[in-house]
Amino acid sequence: EGGAGPPMAEILVTFPDCDSHRKWVGLGSAGWKEEVGNTYGSTDKEIKGAMPAFAESLTPEQIQQVAVYERVRFGESDLEAERAACGLD
Repeated sequence: EGGAGPPMAEILVTFPDCDSHRKWVGLGSAGWKEEVGNTYGSTDKEIKGAMPAFAESLTPEQIQQVAVYERVRFGESDLEAERAACGLD
């Protein structure tokens, strides 16, 4: 449902590119507000929740893998296309 973040079923609408998706996963709600602003994604949804940041606990490659997984699993995107778009060649 996307309690603190975007609804997972709409992940490709919210984050049409992998770079912004990875940034959201890495920064979390608080970091995104500080670095980017009070809204996120292409839908400019206001940040109201508290999604944790994962940049401290995951490597950049692991964050890429999370983004790919979410984009394929919930956005029903193509695995190989997303791996390439997210830099996991």
